[in-house]
Amino acid sequence: MYNIERGKSGGVVLKCKVCPHSERVNEFDDRLGSRRTQAAQAMLKHTLNDHGREPMGRPMSKALESLV
Repeated sequence: MYNIERGKSGGVVLKCKVCPHSERVNEFDDRLGSRRTQAAQAMLKHTLNDHGREPMGRPMSKALESLV
């Protein structure tokens, strides 16, 4: 679905395996929770919307799932 890499500026970048789309973890807001979780959710949404694929596995932990 996506790869996780270190960006050139030292941040973490999630890159789609199918297209050039990427999500940079440092572009998300700490006040909304884990930046990495937010980036992963954005990447899962991209996979579904742009590639028509349902994500495999659980995109969030059971603890977070209970809050939703």
